Amino acid sequence: MIALSLLVVCCLVSAALAMWAAPAAQFLWVAVLLSVIVGMLMLRSGQRDESSTGLLETPFYLSHDPEVFERYQRISQQLLRISQRFNKVYRDLALKSLGEMATTCTELGDGQVVFVDTETWRLAYEMLLRDPTVFHYRSIAVVRHPKYWQDAAGTGSMQFNFQLIDDHVVTIERIVLIADQLWPKDQDLPVEELRQWIHEQSVHGIWIRLARISDLQKEPELVNDIGIYGQLAVGTQSLAEDNLRTQRFVLDFNLTAIRDAEQQWEKLGVYCTPYKDLLDQFRL
Repeated sequence: MIALSLLVVCCLVSAALAMWAAPAAQFLWVAVLLSVIVGMLMLRSGQRDESSTGLLETPFYLSHDPEVFERYQRISQQLLRISQRFNKVYRDLALKSLGEMATTCTELGDGQVVFVDTETWRLAYEMLLRDPTVFHYRSIAVVRHPKYWQDAAGTGSMQFNFQLIDDHVVTIERIVLIADQLWPKDQDLPVEELRQWIHEQSVHGIWIRLARISDLQKEPELVNDIGIYGQLAVGTQSLAEDNLRTQRFVLDFNLTAIRDAEQQWEKLGVYCTPYKDLLDQFRL
């Protein structure tokens, strides 16, 4: 807004000079003021935050990011087309859709990518683990069903994990939090179907630790299904009522979220037993 005000002042001064000053003086004055405006805009672009950017300034700042600016142009053009239609039913439906888009954009602006009722998050999962900055992947699996991550999508992700380890791309650690019905207190190991899944991961080089969910009664906030992708992002998975299908998956790229997940990981370590320590009692 400061730059816009200076531009108005520039125009007023130029108009006054047009009446009383020589053409050379007019040109010099306008050149000086325009230089000041451009300099202030460039300075502000390096110091600004999101809340300080006005609507009129937005295209200027976005133009420095060609990929985002191209999408801004496409969205703006379609908003203009929508505003030119006046049918009430159409507008109600359009505004509802636009509200959902605005919510999604807000989540993205907050550094989060949200997937709802879909397994397509696994594509992002693979992108993260292939990122050249990610060398260490830590996963907390909350298991309340013996077939957890054993459907086609889960098996595919597990095979992807194994391939990354074989290729020496990342190291993987996994804490498995298990419901009591799948690992009764009087049993040394989880039920057969689940322990086969655990054992396969251990054989392929994933460092596995186990804990019962009931052991965390005093710290229920630690029972979260998450993945920590190096220092890049943290993913949180919420399952549907069947404890199998993904209901919601949130990728958070904020450093604070990553630090919180790392603290959760460290706290869980107190309750966990390395799977390899239980192998003396393991019977296939």
